[in-house]
Amino acid sequence: MFLLRANLPSLLGIVFVVVANPAMAALGQAPSSLAASPVSGARMLAAVPTARVGSYTIRETQLENGTTVREYVTPAGLVFAVAWQGPVLPDLDVLLGGYFNTFKLETEQARLLGRRGSPVDMARDGLVVRSNGRMRNFFGHAYATDLIPAGLAIKDVLE
Repeated sequence: MFLLRANLPSLLGIVFVVVANPAMAALGQAPSSLAASPVSGARMLAAVPTARVGSYTIRETQLENGTTVREYVTPAGLVFAVAWQGPVLPDLDVLLGGYFNTFKLETEQARLLGRRGSPVDMARDGLVVRSNGRMRNFFGHAYATDLIPAGLAIKDVLE
């Protein structure tokens, strides 16, 4: 019992950190609807308050590993695009959500054709992914074509 009392402040601090950790959203879902990735260093360090830009909002998050992730959210509250830049590639399984299987199939086919380690430039089944980089310098974006707000030029937003 004494050990529990002596360590209670430490335990409460750990619980607070775990509970206070914000979640990362995925394409086609509401922001903060997914748990942060369990991948090492992928926990969120800080989130910039949401900024409204015309017909969408932007939410930027700095991951513990130094990578910055931006989520672009429709007026209906769904993430229609994500972009990343930093020293570590973010967990695309988390960022792409339900679209990840399309991405995985496309990259597996590219590997079978001998395109290993090359930049990703794919458009398939309503998903567009552009990803490039090398160790300590990864960047890219992905978007769901059917979720882009009407009248928005996605190239102006992401590139």
